[in-house]
Amino acid sequence: MTVLAAAHWQTNGCLIERVAQLGYLDGHVLDPTYGKGNWWTLCRPEKLTKHDLALDGVDFRSLPHPDDTFDAVAYDPPYVSPGGRETSTIKEMHEAYGMADTPRTPQQLFQSNQVGFFECVRVLKPGGHIAYKSMDYITSGKLQPVTHWIIQDALGCGIEYVDRFEHVGGVRPQPPGRRQVHARRNLSTLLVFRKKR
Repeated sequence: MTVLAAAHWQTNGCLIERVAQLGYLDGHVLDPTYGKGNWWTLCRPEKLTKHDLALDGVDFRSLPHPDDTFDAVAYDPPYVSPGGRETSTIKEMHEAYGMADTPRTPQQLFQSNQVGFFECVRVLKPGGHIAYKSMDYITSGKLQPVTHWIIQDALGCGIEYVDRFEHVGGVRPQPPGRRQVHARRNLSTLLVFRKKR
């Protein structure tokens, strides 16, 4: 089966199945943001170590493993900041991502996620891959180019950027009474990086 760079996969499990098909999730895999395990519904690594605050109390920003432990890491942190809003979905998001709270601003959330990313790099063996799920989004009328920030940080630390998957989703209608000023973000992105040997 041909693996596409962009598709409307029905679930994240379908996306991860394609990522695994290219060999990016071989060997002993760490999922430090396991949540409900939705990534592993169609394929599951033979050796999977999983963490989540709700599961075992492990925070993805402080992993209890020595350097160079895993062959691959599947990293799916929260990628949209809630801003100052309190909504009915905030508690659900915290539970899904194993967080006590979510940083309120895009920059704070990005910095928190990057702490986790560099923990993932630390515990990854040289030559291993990290699959990092993220999303650009609009908040307070401004585009937050998060995937660009991630790539810049990774390249600045000597980590190779090797692949990119665009998970195209459905489109929600424009909220009534609001003028559209940006293209609707109907996709999330999974970036694949390699730790240099």
